[in-house]
Amino acid sequence: MTRLTEEEIQRRRYLTKKLQEGTITYEEAIELNHILEKEKKIAEEERDTLALIAILLLIGMLAAYFNSKK
Repeated sequence: MTRLTEEEIQRRRYLTKKLQEGTITYEEAIELNHILEKEKKIAEEERDTLALIAILLLIGMLAAYFNSKK
């Protein structure tokens, strides 16, 4: 699988910061989820356990965000 583009990396950093600050919108959270799923596949293919753990923690934070919006 290809790597994340520089734009995707910058966008992930920006959206992750907004998630941590609690200022992310629902649409931004969906976008972040797509980026993280792509990054997760890359980490799985490269067998990068530490990256995978960090990505899964962020996905967990997103899941909590989505549950709070129900």
